[in-house]
Amino acid sequence: MGASYDLNALSGINAASSGLGVISNNLANSQSVGFKSSRTEFADLFSGAQNSSGNGVRVASITQDFSQGTINGTGRELDMAIDGEGFFILQDQTGKYDNVYTRNGSFKLDKDGFLTTQEGNQVQGYLLNEALSTETVPVFETTLSSIDLDALNREPRATDEMTFDINLDGQEVNNSDPTNTDGATNSIGMTANLKALVDPENTGPYAGFPDFSTNKIIHDSLGGEHRLTTNFYKRDVVNDTSDIGLNPDGTYITDGTGTGVKYTSWIAQLTVEDYDDATGTWITSGHQADPVTGALVTDGAGNNLAGAIFELRYDTSGNLIDVRRPEDATLDAAIGHDDDHTPLPDGTAGAGNDGWVSTGSLPELSFVIDNPLTGATDPLGSSDGTNISISMDFRDMTQFSGSYNLRGVTQNGFKIGDLVGLSTGLDGTIEARYSNGRSIPVARLGVANFSDKNAMEKLGAQTYAETFASGTVQLGSPQENGFGTIQAGSLEYSNVDVAGELVNMIQTQRTYQASAQVISTSQTLTQTILNL
Repeated sequence: MGASYDLNALSGINAASSGLGVISNNLANSQSVGFKSSRTEFADLFSGAQNSSGNGVRVASITQDFSQGTINGTGRELDMAIDGEGFFILQDQTGKYDNVYTRNGSFKLDKDGFLTTQEGNQVQGYLLNEALSTETVPVFETTLSSIDLDALNREPRATDEMTFDINLDGQEVNNSDPTNTDGATNSIGMTANLKALVDPENTGPYAGFPDFSTNKIIHDSLGGEHRLTTNFYKRDVVNDTSDIGLNPDGTYITDGTGTGVKYTSWIAQLTVEDYDDATGTWITSGHQADPVTGALVTDGAGNNLAGAIFELRYDTSGNLIDVRRPEDATLDAAIGHDDDHTPLPDGTAGAGNDGWVSTGSLPELSFVIDNPLTGATDPLGSSDGTNISISMDFRDMTQFSGSYNLRGVTQNGFKIGDLVGLSTGLDGTIEARYSNGRSIPVARLGVANFSDKNAMEKLGAQTYAETFASGTVQLGSPQENGFGTIQAGSLEYSNVDVAGELVNMIQTQRTYQASAQVISTSQTLTQTILNL
């Protein structure tokens, strides 16, 4: 039976062997993406009185260092690194765990368009809630799902929402027809001029030029493209004959009972056109329709109206009061007005409403597409499936002096398209770019953390699983609740300190050699006793 120091030395050799194993594993993974180095922690074996020599050493634990590794740029858009706290969340393809976790952000797209690790585990995130999102404000789900980038844009979407964010120049002079020298009938607000705006094919186009014009491509149910052009004309400033009133609390009322509030009137003319390859020109393809029935609106003589008009009213601070539309479907009755905004004798509009009824700031634009260049029969998502029905959002429109400023006009329709690229923001929002010209946020990466990271189960390939000892997983999004940020086009490399590991290896080697020397010395002493 060996002496106690033999056993102590043997425990030292075993412990040093374990330490060398950890060091060698660290060095072997010094280039592994997302790898976290480990260290061996030793504890003495002691029993009995304080004057006992002890029973050797044991490996108390192998602790991982979860400190930040070096983040290096790769230029590859599917490479991602977490700068700070958190783990990427992956669906476990083996089915053994609900989710597994990693710091390795080397991702790819699989054959089905899912974002996955190189091993095939699908990356988890919060998908875009298309019902609640708008073109400018994305809203994401609150439950985790696999991120499928190929499912979007497989089917076209018809335009049913548009937003206008434009500043109209408040110093613009009143628009008029330069070919008409009769001052009494020269205003853009006169009946003849308004007829020309909405019925240019039959009455002749308006001879004046718009003060500002913008166009946007909209889409039908087949993804077909149509051009919606919006022209803005400065009408005039109304001082004391307005039907817009003020409530005692300072809010506007639009029921015609007001005492008269000064406002500025603009006319917005909207037309829908298609490009004719044969002639190389844009031709009228949309005709006004009733937003409820879908029936075509005529000029009273059986001619379909090609344009639509709204009146935008601004207060003296340059902010939009409301948007108005002609009161009647018959053209003469709808837009018959004098320069002072009073109805003409040929109009049937009520004296209180001035022939225009308020739509708030979200009027409905309704057109019927009648064009042989497209095959769509239910163009743009109307309730009856026969006509364009677009909600027009003018709430961001302003009228400040100085210049016209097109801050943005958006629409939510699109044709089919394939994924051509993506980018990821610091907050983990993945923005996909498609061949149809769309660039939209499709998901936001989910990240996770644990109270005791060292208690997680190591699965290999830099992945971990939740255990009882690690604590319940804490879920969130990058840049929130203490989680780190996402560095796109980069990878977090191993945090192994190679120089430090080599020093530790030398020290551990000496421990091993010293323990072996004790056993050798013990052999010499034993031999001496045997030689007595």
